[in-house]
Amino acid sequence: MKMQQKSGPVLIGLALLIVATLVIAGCVGSTSGQQSQATATNVQQSEAHAAGTTVAPRTTTATVPLKTTTSTPAPGLSTAGIALDPIGDKKTGDKFILTATTSLPAGTEVMWQILPDTGTPPTGLDGNSMMSVGGNNVVTKGTGTSNRISQNVDLGRLVPGKYVVIVGERKGNEFAIGSRFGYTYFTLK
Repeated sequence: MKMQQKSGPVLIGLALLIVATLVIAGCVGSTSGQQSQATATNVQQSEAHAAGTTVAPRTTTATVPLKTTTSTPAPGLSTAGIALDPIGDKKTGDKFILTATTSLPAGTEVMWQILPDTGTPPTGLDGNSMMSVGGNNVVTKGTGTSNRISQNVDLGRLVPGKYVVIVGERKGNEFAIGSRFGYTYFTLK
């Protein structure tokens, strides 16, 4: 019986020595005997697990197109042949020159109107608007195939707010424009 009592602590000590050796070998040992596999996210993970092993993940970044939201179209929009030059912010009573580039031939009559912005792109002139200014003019010769539109504008009767300017080829003898027009926005302060 005395022999069994002495072998117990020896076996426990031997077992602890083996466990300690395995733990140290797992933390410091080489990976030559280990197999690894690539995961779907390109992170390599070891199949041989050891206590205290840390695997640093590798991340892959994908380019995602940015979403741009615009509540109103950009300045100088054109449906066909007329691109208005951008108009900066204005003050009540300001006078300025409205200018545009066009592919319409010199001498073509155009109509223009400045209206309060309704939140939807304009499709034509509004003869019933009490809060607008407008008129008509003709296209002048420019350079090459690009002609010019130029109009003196007086904002004297408009109140502060957001406005849309529309310029288009006159439709017959009516107070209307055809399908070739351009528009832009500005703020009156």
